[in-house]
Amino acid sequence: MSDHSMSSQSAADAARMTPAVSVGHPVYIVLLFFVCFAFSYLDRQVVSILVQPIKQSLALTDTQIGLLQGFSFTICYATAGVFVARLVDRGNRVKLIAACIAIWAISTAACGFASNFTELLVARAGTAVAEAALSPAALSIFSDIFAPRRVARASSVFMLGPYVGGGAALFGGGMLLSAAADHRNAWLSAHGLAPWQAVFVAVGLPGLLLAALVAFTVREPARREAGPHGAHRHDEMPSLRDVLVELFVRNRFCLPYFAAYVALITLFYSHAAWFPTLLMRQFHLAPKVVGQMAAPAYMIGGMLGVGCAGLLATRVTDDTALRKVLGFSACAVALLAPAAIAMPLVASSELALVLYGVSALTASIAMGLAPVPLQIAMPNRMRGRSLALLVFMTNAISGGVGPLSVGYLNEHLGATGASLGMSLAIVGGASALASAMLYAVATRRVTGRLSHCQQEDDRP
Repeated sequence: MSDHSMSSQSAADAARMTPAVSVGHPVYIVLLFFVCFAFSYLDRQVVSILVQPIKQSLALTDTQIGLLQGFSFTICYATAGVFVARLVDRGNRVKLIAACIAIWAISTAACGFASNFTELLVARAGTAVAEAALSPAALSIFSDIFAPRRVARASSVFMLGPYVGGGAALFGGGMLLSAAADHRNAWLSAHGLAPWQAVFVAVGLPGLLLAALVAFTVREPARREAGPHGAHRHDEMPSLRDVLVELFVRNRFCLPYFAAYVALITLFYSHAAWFPTLLMRQFHLAPKVVGQMAAPAYMIGGMLGVGCAGLLATRVTDDTALRKVLGFSACAVALLAPAAIAMPLVASSELALVLYGVSALTASIAMGLAPVPLQIAMPNRMRGRSLALLVFMTNAISGGVGPLSVGYLNEHLGATGASLGMSLAIVGGASALASAMLYAVATRRVTGRLSHCQQEDDRP
């Protein structure tokens, strides 16, 4: 081959290896996707502050509420994730994210026009299906614009989304519900909208602006493929069998790691779905007051935890990242267990809120680090499906089992404030203990070899 041909080929290869974004710095991408993730959780969790008015308006049972917040939502989310995963690995991830944000915004607003359980369930399913693409697509993009030692920090910022969005759902949802319920607000009554319906419309529509920002300010980065194992040609797509072999045969830590995260998210969904209702029933607090009290504990605890995850990530190198990330997670979840058991059982609302914040802090350390093992251990064109499989398992199992189990146990224990606390303690405590043990097993299974997806040192 001539020198000119070799030079041209090298230039072409270099062009493919250069991230292509229309903004000046990758930090913008991380922050924008973090805001999108926060809005997804705002749309997803605002229903937790609306449980009582929805239940009264539509005459629902606690089991139906558990289905609405848990199994029915998460099974749609998880199933959709399987189908979008291939698009993440081979398609334009930025366009996919923008389209899905627009769909979930419209679906959330549509919840505000539901007049029965079935209509609300269908609208929530639309929100769930559209939200499924964001995490695997965004985390895949981070792996293309950051080195392994910096992927953890970028991902930890992104993983602030559930805590900022969930806190906004509690605080903003409570404030919006109070404002919409004001007797002086005659417009809603004149148009046949209940206050809880107006809240869904108000939190859903801003997502259309986010969709436009993603579509017009971010360009798809070039995919980076590195490492001797599992490397594929730029245009070649590994089969699902290849992905599963890479996950569960070559990487022996993945099975206990997946199970540990499933157990952790079971606790997360249980707390998100039922803790606001616990405060209302056991301590007779109004939704607005619950939002004002629970949101700061949830947001501050979660943000401090994810911040700790980011600081811990600075203590890793490219070759120690995998083992240390799993070890940090094991320690954090071990600290979570006693707080998760005590939080719903204490007799003081103030102490319950403190323990809620402690639970958010410790859980968010593990959650902030959760996607990192797959980002650094899996080849480029396997990451989307690997992350989607993790999302599928956590949502199909955790999101379904957690809230539904709490609701079911509560009804069989007497359906009182005290029985709800006991139900939360049983589900949350068992989940935290199981997660801590499984993370410890995953840490021990990590071999000393370097990740085969280790990236170039000159990446940002």
